Amino acid sequence: MRMVRFTRKLFLAVPLGLFAVGCGGDPMMDAGTGTGEDPTPSAAEDTSLASSEQAIGLGGTYWWGTTSNGFTSTSIGTATGRTCFLSGIQGNLKPATAGSWSSAGVFLYGGGWEMFVSHNNSKALSTGIQCLSTATNRTPEVSWYQGQAAKLLGAVTSQRRCFLTQVEAAGGLTANADYVRVWNDGLNWYLGGTMAAAGGGTAVCVDVATDQGGWLWIAGNPGGFTANLAYNPGGVACLLSGIGGNFSTSDFSDGVSIDYNSGTRYWEMTVTNGKRGWGNCVN
Repeated sequence: MRMVRFTRKLFLAVPLGLFAVGCGGDPMMDAGTGTGEDPTPSAAEDTSLASSEQAIGLGGTYWWGTTSNGFTSTSIGTATGRTCFLSGIQGNLKPATAGSWSSAGVFLYGGGWEMFVSHNNSKALSTGIQCLSTATNRTPEVSWYQGQAAKLLGAVTSQRRCFLTQVEAAGGLTANADYVRVWNDGLNWYLGGTMAAAGGGTAVCVDVATDQGGWLWIAGNPGGFTANLAYNPGGVACLLSGIGGNFSTSDFSDGVSIDYNSGTRYWEMTVTNGKRGWGNCVN
C-alpha cells in the first residue's frame, strides 16, 4: 500500500435501522446522542459515518465521506471474526496536482478495521464499507498498481472469496476504460486491471461457504441506474469485486455503490456516468 501521513480523526457513528438504498440516502438524524446534527455530507460539512447491523450474518455497514483535504479515518471495530471490504466509491479521485494521490477504503490497523478517505483536491470523495462476520483463512492484503502484472491473491478453494478493500489514483480512474478488479481462472485468484495513468487497488480474501453469483453493471455517460444483484432469503451479502470509470466529479452520489433494499430484499448496485461495477454475492 502506498504510505500516507496518518492523521486520525474520529467522528460520530450513527446506528441506522435499515440499510441506505442507492448512492445517497436521505439525511439521517442522530437518534442516540441528542445532538440533532445531520451527518449526511455536503460542501459545508466535513465527514459522516453511518453504521448498520442486520441479522443476516453481516458484520456492519458503513459510509464515510469528506470534502476536507488530507487523510481522515475512523475505527469501525474489531478484526476478530470480521473482515471488511469495499461496497462503494463516490466522488472525485482526480489529484489537484501531478504526483499526488487520492484513495479510499478500509485497512487493518492495531487489531481493528479502519475506514478512510485521503485526497488533496478539496472535492467530495466517499467510500462504503461492508463487513462480514468471518475471518476464516483471511489472506494478507495485496496491492496492484498500473503497469504491474496481475498480483496473485491465493489459490482457488471451494470457499475462498476475494474482494476489493481500497482504490488509489494519481491520474488513473479518470477515464471510462480504467478499472481495477479481482477474478479467478479456476486455479488462482488475481488482482489487476488497466489504467491510463497511475492508480491501483488492494484486495483481501476470506472463506465464505457459498457463491451466490456475480454481476457487471455499466452506466451510460451521462446516465445512471440501480439494478438488482442477489435476492436475500437470509444470510446473503454482496460486495465489490471490481470498479472502474471516470471518478472526477465532486459529488457524493456520483460513483458505484452496493446497498441492501429491505423493501424488496434484494441487494442492489447503483452506477452513474460511465462508471462500472463488478459485484459478487456470498452466503
